[in-house]
Amino acid sequence: MDKKIRVLNCYDIFVGSALIPKISHLVNTEKYSGIIIITDSVVEKHCFPEFKKSFPKVEKIVISPGERAKNIETVKKIWQKLLTYGCDRKSLIINLGGGTILDIGGFAAATYMRGVDFIQIPTTLLSQVDASIGGKVAVNFAGVKNLIGSFNQPVAVFCDINFLSTLPDREFISGFAEVIKHGLIANKKYFDFVTSKKPREFSKKDLVEIILGSVKIKAAIVNEDEKEAGQRRLLNFGHTIGHAIEALSQDTDSPLLHGEAISIGMVVEAKISGVGVSKIKKALANAGLPVDLPDFPREAVLAKIKTDKKSEKGKINWTLITGIGKAVINQPVNSQTIKKALT
Repeated sequence: MDKKIRVLNCYDIFVGSALIPKISHLVNTEKYSGIIIITDSVVEKHCFPEFKKSFPKVEKIVISPGERAKNIETVKKIWQKLLTYGCDRKSLIINLGGGTILDIGGFAAATYMRGVDFIQIPTTLLSQVDASIGGKVAVNFAGVKNLIGSFNQPVAVFCDINFLSTLPDREFISGFAEVIKHGLIANKKYFDFVTSKKPREFSKKDLVEIILGSVKIKAAIVNEDEKEAGQRRLLNFGHTIGHAIEALSQDTDSPLLHGEAISIGMVVEAKISGVGVSKIKKALANAGLPVDLPDFPREAVLAKIKTDKKSEKGKINWTLITGIGKAVINQPVNSQTIKKALT
């Protein structure tokens, strides 16, 4: 049975299987002058054929896969394609892919002709429990992750668990970092459930419940604070350190996936919190996620932290945990504590 969760009283997130044929029944796609799908070359191969069956007349924009494509130059190419296709303000963009596609496609939709409607179809576990929820859209700029962006809410989100079977193990496991984070900041019972097995040991029914659980946690926070003025910052646990090492890794031969970087970030920020370090580290490692800092110069990590978007007047507002299932925002942390946690 497909399930849905309302976000900001303006759109629904649908969770289930075989959702693509149901889109036109759940969203009035007939009212649009045209439909354009934005995807990447990997997702196109695995997921687009199924999409094409339900939307035979769709136009397609295919970009390079991966975080390195999430920049303004790629957005320019998308804008140009939209113009070439004759897209107008009554067009509908459908973003089919992982977090990079949802972020960059949503940003393109927000800016083309001052905004056109869009639908998010996340194809990775990470994007189903994170990037697709809450309307944050952005691109990386000047080496800073998500520096240029906006809040732009979609018409609908469709989380189809059938797509998860196409994921390599590394991509699938990466998604569990955000799943585990949701438990850490908001719900101990949920944390215990999602860490009770290794990621690939959960059944399809379990996966629906896991996705629903994460969506409910994040949607409740977003409903209270759409534009991150307060409580939405709870979702930043693990991300100050995580974003820094993720950005640094992009210039190496072994770039980290987002969830992998956040996993390491949560271990470091648990150390800063002074709570549950061994339990959190064990849970993440058992899921197959990395828990140790890469061999980056610590000075480079500290320098990257200073460019964090969450900084105000030169100071970072940290989100820290006070226990499993509880977190607090806007915590000051001195430089010595950070350096010690990075050792």
